[in-house]
Amino acid sequence: MAEPPRPEPVRNSTGARARWWKPAALGVLCALAGGVAGWFGHSAWIDRQTIDDRAMASGELPSQRTSPLEPLPVPEPEAAPALAEILPQMGEAFVEQFDGGVDERWSVSDGWSNGGWMTNDWRRSSVETAPGLMAILLQPGPEGSKYKLSSGELQSHDRHRYGYFEVRMKVPRGAGLVTGFFSYAGQDGRTRPNEIDIEILGRNTRVAELTIHENGKATSTKVTLPFDAADGFHVYGFDWQPGHVRWYIDGQLVHAETGGAARRIVRPQQLILNLWASGQLDSWVGKLDLAKAPWRLDVSCMAYAATYSGRICS
Repeated sequence: MAEPPRPEPVRNSTGARARWWKPAALGVLCALAGGVAGWFGHSAWIDRQTIDDRAMASGELPSQRTSPLEPLPVPEPEAAPALAEILPQMGEAFVEQFDGGVDERWSVSDGWSNGGWMTNDWRRSSVETAPGLMAILLQPGPEGSKYKLSSGELQSHDRHRYGYFEVRMKVPRGAGLVTGFFSYAGQDGRTRPNEIDIEILGRNTRVAELTIHENGKATSTKVTLPFDAADGFHVYGFDWQPGHVRWYIDGQLVHAETGGAARRIVRPQQLILNLWASGQLDSWVGKLDLAKAPWRLDVSCMAYAATYSGRICS
Protein backbone atom coordinates (compact mmCIF):
# COMPACT_ATOMS: atom_id res chain seq x y z
CA MET A 1 0.00 0.00 0.00
CA ALA A 2 1.49 3.33 -0.99
CA GLU A 3 2.00 5.42 2.09
CA PRO A 4 1.14 9.12 2.51
CA PRO A 5 3.54 11.70 3.94
CA ARG A 6 4.63 10.91 7.49
CA PRO A 7 5.70 13.15 10.34
CA GLU A 8 9.40 13.31 11.12
CA PRO A 9 10.08 10.50 13.61
CA VAL A 10 11.12 11.24 17.17
CA ARG A 11 14.12 9.26 18.34
CA ASN A 12 13.28 6.56 20.84
CA SER A 13 14.54 6.65 24.41
CA THR A 14 15.09 3.90 26.96
CA GLY A 15 12.55 5.36 29.33
CA ALA A 16 9.88 5.37 26.65
CA ARG A 17 10.39 1.78 25.53
CA ALA A 18 7.29 -0.35 25.27
CA ARG A 19 7.05 -3.12 27.81
CA TRP A 20 6.19 -6.78 27.34
CA TRP A 21 2.65 -7.88 28.11
CA LYS A 22 2.38 -10.30 30.83
CA PRO A 23 1.15 -13.63 29.65
CA ALA A 24 19.71 -8.78 -17.42
CA ALA A 25 20.18 -11.93 -19.50
CA LEU A 26 17.88 -14.83 -20.40
CA GLY A 27 20.27 -17.27 -18.81
CA VAL A 28 20.04 -15.45 -15.56
CA LEU A 29 16.25 -15.43 -15.72
CA CYS A 30 16.22 -19.13 -16.49
CA ALA A 31 18.55 -19.81 -13.60
CA LEU A 32 16.32 -17.89 -11.25
CA ALA A 33 13.25 -19.74 -12.48
CA GLY A 34 15.07 -23.03 -12.02
CA GLY A 35 15.96 -22.15 -8.46
CA VAL A 36 12.38 -21.38 -7.63
CA ALA A 37 11.12 -24.52 -9.31
CA GLY A 38 13.65 -26.50 -7.34
CA TRP A 39 12.17 -25.32 -4.08
CA PHE A 40 8.85 -27.09 -4.68
CA GLY A 41 9.56 -29.16 -7.79
CA HIS A 42 7.45 -26.77 -9.84
CA SER A 43 6.96 -23.02 -10.31
CA ALA A 44 3.17 -22.82 -10.15
CA TRP A 45 3.21 -21.40 -6.65
CA ILE A 46 4.20 -17.93 -7.89
CA ASP A 47 1.39 -15.96 -9.49
CA ARG A 48 2.91 -13.30 -11.75
CA GLN A 49 -0.43 -11.69 -12.47
CA THR A 50 -1.46 -8.07 -12.49
CA ILE A 51 -3.10 -7.23 -9.20
CA ASP A 52 -6.24 -5.39 -10.25
CA ASP A 53 -7.48 -4.61 -6.76
CA ARG A 54 -3.99 -3.37 -5.86
CA ALA A 55 -4.98 -0.14 -7.72
CA MET A 56 -1.87 0.22 -9.84
CA ALA A 57 -3.15 3.36 -11.57
CA SER A 58 -1.78 6.58 -10.14
CA GLY A 59 -4.02 8.22 -7.58
CA GLU A 60 -6.51 5.36 -7.37
CA LEU A 61 -6.00 4.62 -3.69
CA PRO A 62 -6.67 7.03 -0.82
CA SER A 63 -3.05 6.87 0.28
CA GLN A 64 -2.03 8.40 -3.05
CA ARG A 65 -4.08 11.57 -2.49
CA THR A 66 -3.44 14.78 -0.63
CA SER A 67 -6.92 14.38 0.88
CA PRO A 68 -9.82 11.94 0.40
CA LEU A 69 -11.29 14.28 -2.25
CA GLU A 70 -8.31 15.99 -3.90
CA PRO A 71 -6.23 13.84 -6.31
CA LEU A 72 -2.56 14.63 -6.71
CA PRO A 73 -1.47 16.10 -10.07
CA VAL A 74 -0.32 13.58 -12.67
CA PRO A 75 3.49 13.38 -12.32
CA GLU A 76 5.94 13.86 -15.13
CA PRO A 77 7.73 10.64 -16.13
CA GLU A 78 10.97 9.96 -14.30
CA ALA A 79 13.83 8.83 -16.50
CA ALA A 80 15.77 5.79 -15.34
CA PRO A 81 19.23 6.78 -14.11
CA ALA A 82 22.10 6.32 -16.53
CA LEU A 83 24.88 4.02 -15.38
CA ALA A 84 27.11 6.99 -14.57
CA GLU A 85 24.35 8.36 -12.30
CA ILE A 86 23.97 5.30 -10.05
CA LEU A 87 24.43 6.51 -6.53
CA PRO A 88 26.43 4.88 -3.73
CA GLN A 89 24.98 2.53 -1.16
CA MET A 90 23.90 4.09 2.15
CA GLY A 91 23.26 2.51 5.52
CA GLU A 92 25.08 0.45 8.14
CA ALA A 93 24.39 -3.25 8.60
CA PHE A 94 22.44 -4.32 11.68
CA VAL A 95 20.59 -7.25 13.21
CA GLU A 96 17.78 -6.29 15.60
CA GLN A 97 16.60 -9.07 17.92
CA PHE A 98 14.87 -6.91 20.53
CA ASP A 99 16.98 -8.19 23.42
CA GLY A 100 16.95 -4.74 25.01
CA GLY A 101 13.48 -3.62 23.98
CA VAL A 102 12.94 -1.24 21.09
CA ASP A 103 16.27 0.60 20.94
CA GLU A 104 17.26 4.00 19.58
CA ARG A 105 17.55 2.66 16.04
CA TRP A 106 13.78 2.99 15.78
CA SER A 107 11.02 5.52 16.13
CA VAL A 108 7.74 4.11 17.46
CA SER A 109 4.86 5.98 15.79
CA ASP A 110 2.66 7.60 18.38
CA GLY A 111 -0.30 9.97 18.42
CA TRP A 112 -1.18 10.25 14.73
CA SER A 113 -2.82 8.31 11.90
CA ASN A 114 -2.54 7.79 8.15
CA GLY A 115 -6.09 8.97 7.50
CA GLY A 116 -9.69 7.85 7.72
CA TRP A 117 -9.20 4.93 5.33
CA MET A 118 -7.39 3.24 8.21
CA THR A 119 -9.51 2.09 11.14
CA ASN A 120 -6.60 2.59 13.54
CA ASP A 121 -4.20 5.27 14.69
CA TRP A 122 -0.64 4.65 15.91
CA ARG A 123 0.15 4.36 19.60
CA ARG A 124 3.34 3.47 21.44
CA SER A 125 1.29 1.37 23.83
CA SER A 126 0.57 -1.07 20.96
CA VAL A 127 4.24 -2.08 20.72
CA GLU A 128 5.46 -4.49 23.40
CA THR A 129 8.70 -6.40 23.81
CA ALA A 130 10.24 -9.29 25.70
CA PRO A 131 13.80 -10.61 25.32
CA GLY A 132 14.12 -11.72 21.73
CA LEU A 133 10.59 -10.81 20.73
CA MET A 134 8.45 -7.82 19.79
CA ALA A 135 4.70 -7.72 19.30
CA ILE A 136 2.51 -5.15 17.56
CA LEU A 137 -1.02 -5.25 18.94
CA LEU A 138 -4.01 -4.18 16.85
CA GLN A 139 -6.57 -3.61 19.56
CA PRO A 140 -9.60 -1.49 20.50
CA GLY A 141 -8.68 2.18 20.78
CA PRO A 142 -8.84 3.96 24.13
CA GLU A 143 -11.94 5.77 25.28
CA GLY A 144 -12.33 9.11 23.52
CA SER A 145 -10.34 8.13 20.43
CA LYS A 146 -11.93 8.85 17.05
CA TYR A 147 -10.40 5.62 15.75
CA LYS A 148 -11.96 2.31 16.67
CA LEU A 149 -8.58 0.58 16.84
CA SER A 150 -5.01 1.42 17.78
CA SER A 151 -1.92 -0.29 16.43
CA GLY A 152 1.86 0.01 16.25
CA GLU A 153 4.54 0.91 13.76
CA LEU A 154 8.34 1.01 13.78
CA GLN A 155 10.32 3.37 11.51
CA SER A 156 14.10 3.39 11.22
CA HIS A 157 15.80 6.70 11.87
CA ASP A 158 18.52 5.88 9.33
CA ARG A 159 17.87 6.11 5.61
CA HIS A 160 19.19 3.37 3.34
CA ARG A 161 19.99 3.35 -0.36
CA TYR A 162 20.30 -0.18 -1.76
CA GLY A 163 20.80 -3.24 0.36
CA TYR A 164 18.99 -6.29 1.71
CA PHE A 165 16.14 -5.85 4.21
CA GLU A 166 14.79 -8.78 6.23
CA VAL A 167 12.22 -9.64 8.91
CA ARG A 168 11.31 -12.84 10.73
CA MET A 169 7.67 -12.70 11.77
CA LYS A 170 4.38 -14.48 12.38
CA VAL A 171 1.44 -12.49 10.99
CA PRO A 172 -2.15 -12.29 12.26
CA ARG A 173 -5.09 -13.81 10.43
CA GLY A 174 -8.30 -11.85 9.77
CA ALA A 175 -10.11 -10.01 6.97
CA GLY A 176 -9.41 -6.29 6.92
CA LEU A 177 -5.84 -6.64 8.26
CA VAL A 178 -2.55 -5.75 6.52
CA THR A 179 0.95 -6.58 7.74
CA GLY A 180 3.51 -4.37 6.01
CA PHE A 181 7.32 -4.59 5.86
CA PHE A 182 8.71 -1.99 3.48
CA SER A 183 11.19 0.76 2.67
CA TYR A 184 9.81 4.25 2.23
CA ALA A 185 10.87 7.65 0.87
CA GLY A 186 8.30 10.43 1.21
CA GLN A 187 7.26 13.19 -1.17
CA ASP A 188 10.32 14.99 -2.54
CA GLY A 189 9.47 18.00 -4.68
CA ARG A 190 7.72 16.72 -7.80
CA THR A 191 8.56 13.11 -6.97
CA ARG A 192 5.87 11.25 -5.07
CA PRO A 193 6.59 8.64 -2.38
CA ASN A 194 8.73 5.63 -3.26
CA GLU A 195 8.36 2.23 -1.60
CA ILE A 196 9.45 -1.37 -1.87
CA ASP A 197 6.86 -3.55 -0.13
CA ILE A 198 6.11 -6.94 1.31
CA GLU A 199 2.49 -7.06 2.42
CA ILE A 200 0.45 -9.99 3.75
CA LEU A 201 -3.29 -9.58 4.01
CA GLY A 202 -5.05 -11.22 6.92
CA ARG A 203 -7.84 -12.38 4.59
CA ASN A 204 -5.41 -14.82 2.91
CA THR A 205 -2.21 -15.48 4.82
CA ARG A 206 -0.96 -17.90 2.17
CA VAL A 207 -0.24 -15.03 -0.25
CA ALA A 208 2.38 -12.23 -0.14
CA GLU A 209 2.03 -9.08 -2.24
CA LEU A 210 5.36 -7.71 -3.52
CA THR A 211 5.29 -4.17 -4.86
CA ILE A 212 7.43 -1.25 -6.04
CA HIS A 213 5.77 2.16 -5.75
CA GLU A 214 7.53 4.97 -7.62
CA ASN A 215 6.16 8.40 -8.44
CA GLY A 216 2.50 7.44 -8.34
CA LYS A 217 2.80 4.08 -10.11
CA ALA A 218 2.77 0.56 -8.67
CA THR A 219 4.42 -2.57 -10.07
CA SER A 220 3.04 -5.50 -8.11
CA THR A 221 3.02 -9.31 -7.98
CA LYS A 222 1.21 -11.84 -5.83
CA VAL A 223 3.19 -14.84 -4.62
CA THR A 224 1.45 -17.93 -3.26
CA LEU A 225 3.30 -19.16 -0.19
CA PRO A 226 3.99 -22.86 0.53
CA PHE A 227 2.81 -22.29 4.09
CA ASP A 228 0.32 -20.28 6.10
CA ALA A 229 2.11 -17.16 7.33
CA ALA A 230 -0.19 -17.04 10.37
CA ASP A 231 0.81 -20.53 11.58
CA GLY A 232 4.43 -19.81 12.43
CA PHE A 233 7.54 -17.68 12.00
CA HIS A 234 9.05 -17.24 8.54
CA VAL A 235 11.73 -14.98 7.05
CA TYR A 236 10.78 -12.38 4.43
CA GLY A 237 13.23 -10.06 2.67
CA PHE A 238 14.00 -7.97 -0.39
CA ASP A 239 17.34 -7.06 -1.98
CA TRP A 240 17.33 -3.61 -3.57
CA GLN A 241 20.31 -2.97 -5.84
CA PRO A 242 20.94 -0.62 -8.80
CA GLY A 243 18.63 -1.85 -11.55
CA HIS A 244 16.80 -4.64 -9.73
CA VAL A 245 14.79 -5.68 -6.71
CA ARG A 246 14.66 -9.34 -5.65
CA TRP A 247 12.35 -10.77 -3.00
CA TYR A 248 13.22 -13.78 -0.85
CA ILE A 249 11.14 -15.95 1.46
CA ASP A 250 12.91 -18.28 3.89
CA GLY A 251 16.10 -17.67 1.92
CA GLN A 252 14.59 -18.63 -1.45
CA LEU A 253 14.26 -16.23 -4.39
CA VAL A 254 10.57 -15.85 -5.24
CA HIS A 255 10.37 -12.81 -7.55
CA ALA A 256 12.57 -10.20 -9.28
CA GLU A 257 11.88 -6.86 -10.95
CA THR A 258 14.43 -5.45 -13.42
CA GLY A 259 12.37 -2.93 -15.41
CA GLY A 260 12.07 0.82 -15.25
CA ALA A 261 10.41 0.83 -11.84
CA ALA A 262 13.40 -0.92 -10.28
CA ARG A 263 15.86 1.38 -12.06
CA ARG A 264 14.06 4.54 -10.97
CA ILE A 265 14.15 3.73 -7.25
CA VAL A 266 17.26 5.63 -6.11
CA ARG A 267 16.22 7.83 -3.18
CA PRO A 268 17.29 6.90 0.37
CA GLN A 269 14.51 5.14 2.28
CA GLN A 270 13.50 4.34 5.82
CA LEU A 271 12.65 0.80 6.87
CA ILE A 272 9.12 0.47 8.27
CA LEU A 273 7.15 -2.36 9.87
CA ASN A 274 3.48 -2.02 10.77
CA LEU A 275 0.11 -3.69 11.22
CA TRP A 276 -3.07 -1.87 10.24
CA ALA A 277 -6.74 -2.35 9.46
CA SER A 278 -9.25 -0.79 7.08
CA GLY A 279 -13.00 -0.72 7.03
CA GLN A 280 -13.04 1.16 3.70
CA LEU A 281 -10.78 -0.87 1.38
CA ASP A 282 -12.99 -3.98 1.50
CA SER A 283 -12.41 -4.97 -2.13
CA TRP A 284 -8.71 -5.36 -1.39
CA VAL A 285 -8.37 -6.33 2.26
CA GLY A 286 -11.75 -7.92 2.97
CA LYS A 287 -14.48 -6.96 5.39
CA LEU A 288 -13.14 -6.07 8.83
CA ASP A 289 -14.88 -7.64 11.83
CA LEU A 290 -14.14 -5.48 14.88
CA ALA A 291 -15.62 -8.09 17.18
CA LYS A 292 -12.58 -10.30 16.51
CA ALA A 293 -10.09 -7.77 17.92
CA PRO A 294 -7.42 -7.85 19.22
CA TRP A 295 -4.85 -9.22 16.78
CA ARG A 296 -1.07 -9.56 17.17
CA LEU A 297 1.95 -9.46 14.88
CA ASP A 298 4.97 -11.26 16.40
CA VAL A 299 8.49 -10.33 15.26
CA SER A 300 11.73 -11.96 16.42
CA CYS A 301 14.28 -10.28 14.14
CA MET A 302 14.79 -7.43 11.68
CA ALA A 303 18.02 -6.97 9.74
CA TYR A 304 19.80 -5.01 7.03
CA ALA A 305 22.97 -5.70 5.00
CA ALA A 306 24.53 -3.90 2.05
CA THR A 307 24.04 -6.94 -0.21
CA TYR A 308 22.21 -10.26 -0.07
CA SER A 309 24.37 -13.23 0.90
CA GLY A 310 21.73 -15.51 2.42
CA ARG A 311 19.15 -15.12 5.14
CA ILE A 312 20.26 -13.28 8.29
CA CYS A 313 17.50 -13.98 10.82
CA SER A 314 17.28 -17.55 12.11
